[in-house]
Amino acid sequence: MNIDGKETSPRHVVAVIGAAVAGSEVARILAERGALVVVFEQNARPYGKIEDGLPRWHVDQRREEYAKIDERLSHPNIYYVPLTRLGRDVAFDELAEAWGLSGVVLANGAWRDRPFPVDGADQWVGRGLVYQNPFIYWFNHYPEKTYSGPRYEIRPGTIVVGGGLASIDVVKVLQLEAVLKALKRLGKEADLVRLEREGIEPVLKSHGLTWQSLDFKPCKLYYRRTVLDMPLADVPPNADAKKIEAIRRAKTKILDKAQRKYLFEFQELSVPTGLIIEGERMAGIKLSRTQVEQGRVRVVAGSETEHRADLTISSIGSIPEPIPGLAQNGEVYQYVDQKLGLLRDGKTAVFATGNVLTGKGNIKDSLESAVETGTFVAERYLGLEPGGFDASKGERQAVQEVAQAQAGALAVRPPVSAAHVAEILARVRNRQSAVGYSGEYRAWIAKVTPPDLQ
Repeated sequence: MNIDGKETSPRHVVAVIGAAVAGSEVARILAERGALVVVFEQNARPYGKIEDGLPRWHVDQRREEYAKIDERLSHPNIYYVPLTRLGRDVAFDELAEAWGLSGVVLANGAWRDRPFPVDGADQWVGRGLVYQNPFIYWFNHYPEKTYSGPRYEIRPGTIVVGGGLASIDVVKVLQLEAVLKALKRLGKEADLVRLEREGIEPVLKSHGLTWQSLDFKPCKLYYRRTVLDMPLADVPPNADAKKIEAIRRAKTKILDKAQRKYLFEFQELSVPTGLIIEGERMAGIKLSRTQVEQGRVRVVAGSETEHRADLTISSIGSIPEPIPGLAQNGEVYQYVDQKLGLLRDGKTAVFATGNVLTGKGNIKDSLESAVETGTFVAERYLGLEPGGFDASKGERQAVQEVAQAQAGALAVRPPVSAAHVAEILARVRNRQSAVGYSGEYRAWIAKVTPPDLQ
């Protein structure tokens, strides 16, 4: 049987949701071992938070990651399906049950901002309150002529509530944008990449200016714990107490360097406990002091004060989007075995990988998670060795015995029949056709990439 010029025989067919770092790496691992992989991506381009969440001053890194993702997704065993969102365009239960796939791997990241921790805050989104993910998306894309999303005006004295590396990016955007705007008003040219690399004061000095001369009130970052608790550096597994304390102390240096370069203000041990509402806008927040006792944050009674600002940005973390049909445990998906990333067992098992599993948005952690998940699914769940699986060689029984011994209750799945593979690929081509995708990955990327993408 032949479809799209490819010989169709009994094969494993796996759906991967999300095409960025983790999704493309899992797809590559499976495809190189002989599985057919259908990669569903909600956007036209597959780059996820590399494009939309990694600030655009990372010019070289973004281009390098784009090239790596393109190379992975160009494998002939991978079917790319853009503009297709799980739960909207394809139902989760339909994909996990009716399609008859060998497996499903969720690599859809964490795109939903954790709710601002004050009751009723979300009614003021766009009216004084902004969340981190749409804010950084705007920053990365607003220079494009075709950009049609929300627009944000940088306001003096903006409040940022957060504490992680993502919130440092937010305050950097605020400060750098303010300086660029001020220099433009003065008729002076400035380069974002240079400004981010060298810092604000050296660039201003090269123009004969000082930060004070701009008369701009800096933004201020508030964090509910101490500087030493900020998630600015990872602690290696099995680190001893001395190493852990050294890393905690290094966080102070990281924050101090960022403040010296970008001139934002910082206040620890502060948590939002109320909103300031004036007319139809949120005009600031009420903050209370906190104490950290035995690792727990306690609000100090009677310490609430008002902090006014035209704009407040919430940067307190991202969580996975809810998917109808997939059980959740609070803010995260409910796992059968979280160590394996196993969400659902059965004829078509469902796994998670990357940020959706680890809760860490950086490239290194997502890639490591994808390698671990992809290798596990390939070898212990599907019985695919690095050279691929050839049923005609009678290797399946030996592979299955080894895999079952390693994976316990997870039995190695049989390949999908040739006839059913053809049915799955027909479904895939129908969806590709519906979104205008011809099946030529490189041509599609060239078509949907804005000429002024930064």
